[in-house]
Amino acid sequence: MIIQLISAGQFFLCGSVLIGAILCFFWFISSAARLETAAKRNSAQAKKIMLIGLLLRLGMVFVVLGIAAHISTELFLSTSVCFVVFYVTSLGVLIYHGRRR
Repeated sequence: MIIQLISAGQFFLCGSVLIGAILCFFWFISSAARLETAAKRNSAQAKKIMLIGLLLRLGMVFVVLGIAAHISTELFLSTSVCFVVFYVTSLGVLIYHGRRR
């Protein structure tokens, strides 16, 4: 994806692709941390932890994508497409490894 942007002469969008990838990375890291914390609690506390975690992750995504949309439409599209691509790929990898077990 980055090579295509460089060859098209759109260097400024390479940063937004990396931001989308980093956003997806932090999404999964925070999800894993919340799951690990919730696993050690009772069901009522675990539900509260997961709800707060979901709200924080959604807030993080909306803030980053909102800033990108405020800067330019191209920046927003490249960041959001990269986030979705990495998210779907990560879920695919998780499903694949889950089925192998």
